[in-house]
Amino acid sequence: MTAMSDVTVLLLTFFMLTSTFLAKEPATVVTPPSVSEEKVQETNYVQVLVSPQGQVWLTMNNDTSANWSNEKMRMALLDKVSEIYNESHKNKVSFTPQQKLTFSKMGSFGVPLAQMGKFLDLAGNNLTSTQADKWLQGQGEPGQITGIPIDDNKDESRPNEFQMWMKALRQTDNENLANAIKDGTGVAIKADINTNYGTMHRVMDNLQTIHMNKFTLLTALKSGE
Repeated sequence: MTAMSDVTVLLLTFFMLTSTFLAKEPATVVTPPSVSEEKVQETNYVQVLVSPQGQVWLTMNNDTSANWSNEKMRMALLDKVSEIYNESHKNKVSFTPQQKLTFSKMGSFGVPLAQMGKFLDLAGNNLTSTQADKWLQGQGEPGQITGIPIDDNKDESRPNEFQMWMKALRQTDNENLANAIKDGTGVAIKADINTNYGTMHRVMDNLQTIHMNKFTLLTALKSGE
């Protein structure tokens, strides 16, 4: 019994240390079933999460290497999207080193860029991080908008904020992620089974407007009858 207990503890420790925990998402979605058994890659992809209410959040997953780590690439992403945003807006946005550090540790993100600084201040403070979670989940105070703005837009020269984020993601220095986005395996749309078709059409139309014509749809494996 002693030997068996030792083996059990060793196995338990092994699985705890090697397991990958699922990142917390702003909304719980039930994906539609399909017969496809193709799995989404675990690194170098962008997830577009769409709630039944049509709210959109993004998740950026990079390599586990030091050169293309999530924290490094997310900080660079925030700088790049700020640059794109400031080109077409009079009210410029900028972020402090502490705000960038907070953003680099986030999984899913999705608030208007004009409110991003205030959101990151809340998220980076242990005393108010719960308020940031509620904001991201659409339970924040009045005026705190959750979800990346994604209005209908067919003018590539004046992208909306969703298109700005996707353009910034496409311009990442992580060559592996950039190539995955280019060949279609790097963008995965995850939507609820009850999400309105018009919402899904708007998301895909926004991607196609900026010439991102290849992407995948996340589904659950359909059980046999």
